[in-house]
Amino acid sequence: MEGIMEPILQIENASTERGTVFWLRNVNLTLEPGIFMGVIGRNGAGKTTLFHMICGLSRISGGDLRLAGVSMRHEPKRCKREMGIIFDDDYFRLDLSVKHAGIIYGAYYDRYSQAVFLNYCRKFEVDIKQNLRKLSKGNYMKFQLAFALAHHPKLILMDEPEAGLDPVFRREWMNLLYDVLDDTCSVLFATHLTEELEQYADAVTMLSKGQQVFSLTMLELEEQYKIVRGSKEELDALSERLLGRRRMEHYEEGLFREDGEGLQGKISVSRPSLADLMYYLDGRD
Repeated sequence: MEGIMEPILQIENASTERGTVFWLRNVNLTLEPGIFMGVIGRNGAGKTTLFHMICGLSRISGGDLRLAGVSMRHEPKRCKREMGIIFDDDYFRLDLSVKHAGIIYGAYYDRYSQAVFLNYCRKFEVDIKQNLRKLSKGNYMKFQLAFALAHHPKLILMDEPEAGLDPVFRREWMNLLYDVLDDTCSVLFATHLTEELEQYADAVTMLSKGQQVFSLTMLELEEQYKIVRGSKEELDALSERLLGRRRMEHYEEGLFREDGEGLQGKISVSRPSLADLMYYLDGRD
């Protein structure tokens, strides 16, 4: 239908495996244009594996992944040109200056503009004469973002780039991302630090032990999951409807998924944080 934009990213029952062991199984998510989606989960949940699958570093062994309608399984080179990648690893030669790195790596992208790259570097206050190795971690992230934006990607992938950074810079970084987001590009942002996502994410996908737990908008999360608090007896009455519970100092708490039946009595109900959801749904043994 005219006027309806196709998803930036569509993953359907995608899996990746090594030998006979699944590293990630049956992932399904849809990322619409202009959306900031967080990917959460504890260390080892599968976040980096998911990102490697999306950017072609891990083979898709089942299902499919399409970027702006193009299949990663059938046209990986076309897909990769539409991505801007910001990882914690060093994917650039660190002996290059910022300016020279743009020239060298920009040659791999059809729509890359050195002028746009240099403009973003100035905007982000990154010294273009500085050697990459000498950049602070924060400025190295800004350099990667400037380079990603300079080749006009449809999807920006960020795999825990803010780990090890102080809270003040993390907040500045999230504001920076939000400022550059528009309806032609979407962001997929993996982290185990959930506080910033509470304020900035439009949607969240959660992984646990290589499995997808959910992929929902923030509004859907608020509607579907509730934290309930009450006495032991009150939560005992709800035990079959709880996804998990724990004992606190003066009360008990549990995670409840809305089932249409409502809650009776004096049970306290509140919205769960993303940290709450990770605690109750991470598939602990």
